[in-house]
Amino acid sequence: MRTFSAVAEKRDECNRRARIGIPRASPARAAARALIARLAQRCLKRYQAVGLAGIGATFALAAAGVHADSIKIGGTGTGLGAMKLMAQEFNKSRSDAQLIITPSLGSTGAIRAVLAGGVDIGISARPVSPEEKHQGASSRAYARTPFVIATGAKNKGAGLTLPELVEIYSGKVTRWPDGSLIRLVVRPAADADTIAMRAFSAEMDGAITAALARKGLRMADTDQDNADALEQLPGSLGTTTLTQIVTESRALRPLALDGVTPTLQSLTAGRYRYFKTLHLVTARDPSPLAKDFVAFIRSPAGQAVLARSGNLALQE
Repeated sequence: MRTFSAVAEKRDECNRRARIGIPRASPARAAARALIARLAQRCLKRYQAVGLAGIGATFALAAAGVHADSIKIGGTGTGLGAMKLMAQEFNKSRSDAQLIITPSLGSTGAIRAVLAGGVDIGISARPVSPEEKHQGASSRAYARTPFVIATGAKNKGAGLTLPELVEIYSGKVTRWPDGSLIRLVVRPAADADTIAMRAFSAEMDGAITAALARKGLRMADTDQDNADALEQLPGSLGTTTLTQIVTESRALRPLALDGVTPTLQSLTAGRYRYFKTLHLVTARDPSPLAKDFVAFIRSPAGQAVLARSGNLALQE
């Protein structure tokens, strides 16, 4: 490496500069040699320090360049499809930027990953808690998407009422009108979907508790596992979002609830009352690229991507 050769060259130069004309065999000659050695060593150390500092600066600049041009985005599975489309649109004007979409982390996983520095932007179905905010995370709502009761695309079901949904989850009704078995897909107790369904009504809250206590139901841990199960199980019934169905081209049928179909139009008009709010989560000091991407999401171009992907854009 040229840097270390240059150090050796500088050492020789220091030796040459330190030489003085003194007879070989004399005490003065010995003292001069000791002086030469000290001067040469001192000069070499100064040059090595400069050289190593230069090497460190080079690596620091390289690392900064990678960080400046690359960010990771991860979080709740329901929002990742739209983020992939958003990244593609962003890259049309910023082809130098590398936007990495991670596999599903969940909302809490996303916030923890942001706090740990594992991702630059988290996608969460809930805002950060006071404790998470104290630790350095912040969140801003950027979209709402219809929260959907869905079945497989081949199922002929058209819609349900809320009382019917309560009876299905409580276990009082186990078959579709045509006599086929309802295969309920449930989510963990702490999952955002479960919490959202409990808020439908007091009766629904009780029905969810009963469903989680029933044996033999399909439990889906992630949004993608959940959508897979709804697609694959004959007679399936469960929850998802409009944005996940649209962005992942899922073979699922959204069911009308109390006669209202879950569309962006019905959500915007206030006729469909069930939705998920999605949040962008960042740390205290996001990178310049992370700030630019967040700004793009909230721009007219970003809002157009959200609309195409089953989301109602929010400005806060």
